[in-house]
Amino acid sequence: MTSGSVISMTAEELLRGWQPLRVGRRIEVHAELPSTNTAALVAAENRDADGLVVMADYQAGGRGRLGRIWHSPRRASVLCSVLLVMDDPSAATPRGNPDLQTTSADDPGIGGRLTLLAAVSVCAAVRQATEITPSIKWPNDIFVGGRKMGGILIESRSLGGRMRAWVIGIGLNCHQQAGHFSPELRETATSLDLAASHPIDRTAVARELLRALDARLSDPASPSDRVLHDEWSRYALPIGHRVRLRCDGREYAGQTLAVEPHGGLIVQCDGGIRKWFDPQRTTLL
Repeated sequence: MTSGSVISMTAEELLRGWQPLRVGRRIEVHAELPSTNTAALVAAENRDADGLVVMADYQAGGRGRLGRIWHSPRRASVLCSVLLVMDDPSAATPRGNPDLQTTSADDPGIGGRLTLLAAVSVCAAVRQATEITPSIKWPNDIFVGGRKMGGILIESRSLGGRMRAWVIGIGLNCHQQAGHFSPELRETATSLDLAASHPIDRTAVARELLRALDARLSDPASPSDRVLHDEWSRYALPIGHRVRLRCDGREYAGQTLAVEPHGGLIVQCDGGIRKWFDPQRTTLL
């Protein structure tokens, strides 16, 4: 199926067969936006914004982690941002610029937990809507058949007082064909259409994604860190292999030991030190 033959999603179709408790109480579907994450963060100023879902058929300025650009043809991907408004643990001791942040520096636990939760929700949704079971490559990539199919970007901003807005941004390749990827990505990127033996219903994938996120976010105390970590581990690519990483401008190499419950990667680095890497500030090389 080509992206040109795919119709736009509607909020009514996304809510068919289920009733959201938090995520999806309000859904905006746009033909085009500069960025769904940006739109969600702007909407955080509105009353009762928690749980807002912003989706788009196309992003003119989509972005990934560490300033990377996210490209996708029209109606070829699930491009989704979920807004959460929560207490800000750092509000009592403000520091630095409270504007938009793409790292979890203010509270590594929240950013790391949301990254784990989003990745698990993506895998559960794709598995429910298709015949495909994806894998998670730490910290935020979704893989199918050894190639990248999707990614997650967590961003946040202060709302003043003791409140903070967090956005879970998710991009999933659904209908891309090989020719949609730039030459340098054709050997490393994929889509659900390329991986599946049957036609992919983009709306069904998006619907199951919202249901999976709502199930894990409607109760702030559930899932527990241990349950979430166990879910993540079932989908994660194996731990115990050699890696090269870059964090805060410095490169490291060593063997992965574990992922701790809030999403940090623990590595036995060459030279003998054991180091914890923040998922929001680290990239695998």
